[in-house]
Amino acid sequence: MNAVIKRAIEIVGSQSELARRVGTGQPSISKWLNGSEISARFIPSIVMATDGKVSASELLNSIAKAKY
Repeated sequence: MNAVIKRAIEIVGSQSELARRVGTGQPSISKWLNGSEISARFIPSIVMATDGKVSASELLNSIAKAKY
């Protein structure tokens, strides 16, 4: 489980709300939460959706940890 995405979901209230704010579908959020790689193009949107409470570096680190 990606703890950073989990925190982003908690900040905005739901997977569906994060998906709406980021410009993707809820199934993508679920996949990210469960370890699928997050496309770099979504990172700025996730940061904005959480009002900076989730940083780009946190997201990048979570992606790197998932790979190894």
